[in-house]
Amino acid sequence: MKQAADGTQFIIIGENIHCSRIVKREGIRGGVGPDGRPGIRFPDGDAASWVPLPDSILESKEFTTSERIKHVMAAVRQGLAGGPEADVAARYVAWMAQRQIAGGADFLDLNVDEISPDVDGRLDAMKWIVAAVGPASSVPLAIDSSDAAVLEAGLDAIDPAWAGGATPMVNSASTERPDVLDLVKERGTPVVLSCTGASMPSGTQDRVERADEIIGLAMEKGLPEDSLHVDPLVIPIGVDPMAGQAYLDAVSTIRERFGDDIHITGGVSNISFGLPARRIITDAFLDMCVEAGQDSGIIDPVADVAAALNPDRESRPYTLARAMLSGEDAFGMQFIEAFRAGELS
Repeated sequence: MKQAADGTQFIIIGENIHCSRIVKREGIRGGVGPDGRPGIRFPDGDAASWVPLPDSILESKEFTTSERIKHVMAAVRQGLAGGPEADVAARYVAWMAQRQIAGGADFLDLNVDEISPDVDGRLDAMKWIVAAVGPASSVPLAIDSSDAAVLEAGLDAIDPAWAGGATPMVNSASTERPDVLDLVKERGTPVVLSCTGASMPSGTQDRVERADEIIGLAMEKGLPEDSLHVDPLVIPIGVDPMAGQAYLDAVSTIRERFGDDIHITGGVSNISFGLPARRIITDAFLDMCVEAGQDSGIIDPVADVAAALNPDRESRPYTLARAMLSGEDAFGMQFIEAFRAGELS
């Protein structure tokens, strides 16, 4: 847990062990291993180890037509294939977990939904990644899926003695998946309450109404308020220039309406998707979220979260990012101009 400038104790849900995550094919982690096969490099004790990419990744359109590797997906598929390379894959995701813990993660989110369109494939993948990450983690896991069966399988795979016996989290329940609340009540876990529905929320009022509904359902089940982490859903400002301010206003309203016992969380980095200088934008938005009343985030703890929670609010990069996020700099024209001029370093 990190402390923000205003004294808020901020709960970090580490987001990195997710099958949608990418690294560059030729970068710090991607490259060609000693055996000549493309793979993923990571420090392993006193040396570097390589997770070779399985054929399913090498033959994918994304790999052959772009410069990117879905590295967590590659590790999970290699792990499920068995053999000596499965052990290396397990050590890779355990290393990813330890990096996030060192960065201050309070929970480690695990999501394998992209591994397969088949539910049996997702069930096997969740069981594998829980078994790989759990023993290496000193903090509880957050089991993340849009499928209640996968959530339950992930919880079942957790050894109660892991992380000092700390309770895992469920991510997430929503009005479309109210049955997840029964699972949460049965297991006594904290839960992310997503403000999703048949569509993504639009504007402040829509988010608040959805939050009212899902919080109401959770309370009807008798779930403790301090176990609820409400996610009003961050939408990129590249899609809607006012999405940042609409989200912040929703956070403020939810906090005012429900008080300090509930938690408010969200995927903060989504705000900067598709824009240049993403770290500057994301860090400024995180600070604005805390100002609005947010006390939790689904974020990358490997980045310098402590600095983001205690920013230099007088710096030019921060003030430009804040103007864009609030809608004052419509469409981010001033921010982009400064980026092109090299003024945001």
